[in-house]
Amino acid sequence: MASPMQSMTEWMQAHVAPIATKLGQNKVLSAISGGMVRSTPLTVGVAAIAILVNLPIPGLTDWLTATGFVAAGNEIVNSTMSLLAIYVSFLIAHQYAKNDGTDPITAGVLSMACFLCLIPSTMTLEDGTAINTYAQNYLGSDGIFVALILSVCVTAFYGFLTRKNIKLSLPDSVPPMVADSLSPIWSAMIIFVLVLLMKVGFTHTPFGNVFDFVKQVVSAPLMIVGSSPWTAISIFTLANLVWFFGIHPNTVMSLAFPVLMAVMMENQAAFQAGQPLPHFLFSAVSTCCYFGGTGNTIGLCLDMFTAKSEKFKAMRGIMTVPNIFNINEPVIFGVPVMLNPIFFIPMILSAVVPGVIAMILCSIIPFNLNPTIMMPWVTPAPISALFAGGPVYMLILLVCIASSAVLYYPFFKVADNQAYEEEQAYAAEHAA
Repeated sequence: MASPMQSMTEWMQAHVAPIATKLGQNKVLSAISGGMVRSTPLTVGVAAIAILVNLPIPGLTDWLTATGFVAAGNEIVNSTMSLLAIYVSFLIAHQYAKNDGTDPITAGVLSMACFLCLIPSTMTLEDGTAINTYAQNYLGSDGIFVALILSVCVTAFYGFLTRKNIKLSLPDSVPPMVADSLSPIWSAMIIFVLVLLMKVGFTHTPFGNVFDFVKQVVSAPLMIVGSSPWTAISIFTLANLVWFFGIHPNTVMSLAFPVLMAVMMENQAAFQAGQPLPHFLFSAVSTCCYFGGTGNTIGLCLDMFTAKSEKFKAMRGIMTVPNIFNINEPVIFGVPVMLNPIFFIPMILSAVVPGVIAMILCSIIPFNLNPTIMMPWVTPAPISALFAGGPVYMLILLVCIASSAVLYYPFFKVADNQAYEEEQAYAAEHAA
């Protein structure tokens, strides 16, 4: 008779794995995930500048302000992180078009142009003077959901028109570069006419424009639920669950990307305006739910230093260093943790326990969090926490790492004792 764990494994592989595979192969979800990942050079690329101009060192800050570095640095941050919706509108469309078999550059440019066209660009000053300008909030936090929806819709419709052969036909004598540039003209005309109708249509609604409509009808309800620290814990717990059964956690994270990105943008906008972070607890807890890779296996690596079996003594030297830099595939596949009944419980709870501890500590211990600081993903979690929230936040994260080690410890000892007994039996057998 199969064990309960074996039965659960077979059920997950039969019912959950096919769903996760389909989600991973979905053109829309993979485009959103791929587009968001491709925006990483913008967010991480300016991380050093964001850190420099926001370091809480009075003498250095005064000098950087006097020499113009703070003003110039904030402008660079504003031109990248704070305008992320523009870049995302291109990147997601580009990725979707690649998945859809159409021209990615044309799709990306059309999507970005449509996004900018829908932004209200006329502002009336107090004296009644009308000026042409873009409100920064529509280019950032209030525009991210519009960018996601619009990039997918524009690219899908562009692909539909292309497959219907709605394009400008040119003779073979025209160079391919020129033909490729001119052939989408009819498709572009149709798309921009629809954008015009949409823009005019929303002026006759209480919302005034599509951005405020999406913010109030779509993003606001999502943010109420999605920005809760419990949501962060749930997202990472689900990622741990699917990773235990060998399904890559990107399948889960791609679904959560829009909300995570919107939270980040709103926090950055508030920080730069000198206001309290609207989603402080969500951001603070998220970092404490994910350190050392999916499953927070750095705690398991620390437990290996108490090993008595030669197996885990050898593994700790190989696995700990990569895990410090958030690379935990050696642990997942080498221990193994994946599909190992011994580690099922700590793997699932590895986001819950540190997350709850972080929620409590971050609620009662005051500290400031800088959401503009984005470190490379291989940066050890305590260092990222130090730069983002100072020594207090780093200590909170270290407590969470310690809780992960405590969580894994009794289960590790079971695995270590089994390995030790097998080694002793093997040694006794070959000694005889």
